[in-house]
Amino acid sequence: MAANASMEKTVPALADVVDTAHLGRYTMGDVKLERELLGMFSRQLEEIVFALAATKDSGEWKLLAHTLKGAAMAVGAFPLATTARALEEAGPDAPQALRDELARRAAAYQAAWRR
Repeated sequence: MAANASMEKTVPALADVVDTAHLGRYTMGDVKLERELLGMFSRQLEEIVFALAATKDSGEWKLLAHTLKGAAMAVGAFPLATTARALEEAGPDAPQALRDELARRAAAYQAAWRR
């Protein structure tokens, strides 16, 4: 049991990565809709992170980062939206530190979502 409790402390709660008050306002408190949107965002996040890693095309990069920024803002994943905005501005030559930040934030979201 101690290992399980320790693991729970390292996995962020959804409220650590999503502004749940914002999401609640956006969905008018419909918990089922919140879960559906968060699940859709989880899938979209995974696809966009993969696509960003694969492309060198500036137009595609900016469209992907812009799409991620908007989707993250819609569900209240504001730290992810901030990173996506920086990636959108940086383009495909974004520094590795910024790419790593996206990977960390995406992993934190996915871990919290699956919790």
